[in-house]
Amino acid sequence: MPRDEIPRLNLIADLPTSLSFEISDGSIYRADAARKVYVDGVLKLTTDLNVFTLTGLTPDTLYKVTVNGEELVARTVRCKAVLDPRAFGARGDGIADDTAALQAAISACPSDGRVRLSDGNYVSGPLFLKSDMALEIAKDARLLGRRDLTGWPILPGILYDDEGREKVWLGSWEGEALNCHAALINIIAARNVMVYGEGEIDGRAGFDTWWSRPKVPFGDGDHTAWRPRLISIIDSEKITCEGLTVANSPSWTIHPLNSRWLTFTNLKIKAPSDSPNTDGLNPESCTDVKICGVHFTVGDDCIALKSGKISMTRKALRPTRRVTISNCWMQDGHGAVVVGSEMASGIYDVTVRDCLFTGTDRGLRIKTRRGRGKDAVAAHIRFDNIRMKNVGTAFVINSFYWCDPDGKTDYVGNRSPLPVDDRTPFIGEITLTHIHCDQTRHAAAYLLGLPEQPIDGIHIDDFRVSFAETADAGFPDMAASIPAVARKGLYICNARNVRLSNLSLKGYLGQDIELENVL
Repeated sequence: MPRDEIPRLNLIADLPTSLSFEISDGSIYRADAARKVYVDGVLKLTTDLNVFTLTGLTPDTLYKVTVNGEELVARTVRCKAVLDPRAFGARGDGIADDTAALQAAISACPSDGRVRLSDGNYVSGPLFLKSDMALEIAKDARLLGRRDLTGWPILPGILYDDEGREKVWLGSWEGEALNCHAALINIIAARNVMVYGEGEIDGRAGFDTWWSRPKVPFGDGDHTAWRPRLISIIDSEKITCEGLTVANSPSWTIHPLNSRWLTFTNLKIKAPSDSPNTDGLNPESCTDVKICGVHFTVGDDCIALKSGKISMTRKALRPTRRVTISNCWMQDGHGAVVVGSEMASGIYDVTVRDCLFTGTDRGLRIKTRRGRGKDAVAAHIRFDNIRMKNVGTAFVINSFYWCDPDGKTDYVGNRSPLPVDDRTPFIGEITLTHIHCDQTRHAAAYLLGLPEQPIDGIHIDDFRVSFAETADAGFPDMAASIPAVARKGLYICNARNVRLSNLSLKGYLGQDIELENVL
């Protein structure tokens, strides 16, 4: 949607006791000065954040919200009943295992009801939510993952019908249908679920537990499975996560799979910089996804859009479509916003706008390789109004991404043209506008298409990059034969229909723009 068509004040999420809003006025993540937020004519909040939440509201109530003269009327969601897990035996003392009591409260929650955790630290193993309910974790509450690794249920990679035919899958790992330990919070085949509040979900993973074996399944004998997520959303729709701090996941922090109508707003997603595969938020084969006002500091990619490897595509995974990412702050991580590399079902219609990237290895990153398949299409992807500081490489397209053992094969790494067939991916119609980067270290842009299937359609306008004067050489991305570079300008290889306008590069070494096999 063009900037002049975006309403300045938008309702992002309506919940039983809170309302989340986004201001779209061209500022990035936060405004230069604090804004006053009035509710029914009374000053309720002062904040400079572009995404904010009004809390302590009454369910099923209409409110008039006014910010800088802009008015919006919104209603909170009705709530039939509130359940306190302490009434089901939860202790909330940070010591006792409250799994059974918490699950009992969830199972007993009536339609349009809410389970509310308050005033305590609730230790738990995996919990399974259901349709038409809310889980609220209040400001003074923390849901803590049980550190004992025994007893975490395993979600089967594949489920079979009575005739022994593969029908659906539950567990997955990096784009494959594989057994995986259940997440701390699981939303499976559910609709209209809200997980929100001002509290915290802490998986309490560490190098003495889940992070100790990042590439080896956990368990004994036939009962082994990959690391769990912190929040897993599978085959579900109309799911909202709002307000919470979500920390120290065993692997990917929030993983929606094969789901739609998803909203993630005003979250803080955290993990140590050296924690393995602790991506922040990875929508996989999802449609109609909104991510706004999220602050990431993680050990891997902040946001990674995916759609499975080719084996899952053959099991009828859907593409990822219609994703909007706005007013987020990616503070640390490998990539700020990443497309791929598991994208065998395709990724389409993505808009990233009004975001701040600081300290990430890469800013905007698209990665794929031969073998992902002919349906592995990344197209109609737009990045607008992005600010970066101290980022390694601002913009990367890598068609030779070499993860996994098969990524090191000659078929993947060969730089000579190979036949275009059912294994060949495609990247096209990529637009960058109003991208400003300071203290860049390695390269302004490093775009590498396939010689047999060039990137088709790159439009870059108002792209301003200044480099750190003392930058050390580093790798723009992960592929064989990519050299370490420092302060490199724009490098584009194997592309056609390229439009570059209003470029400003300062402090680069060598050529400002280097084109190779660009038509």
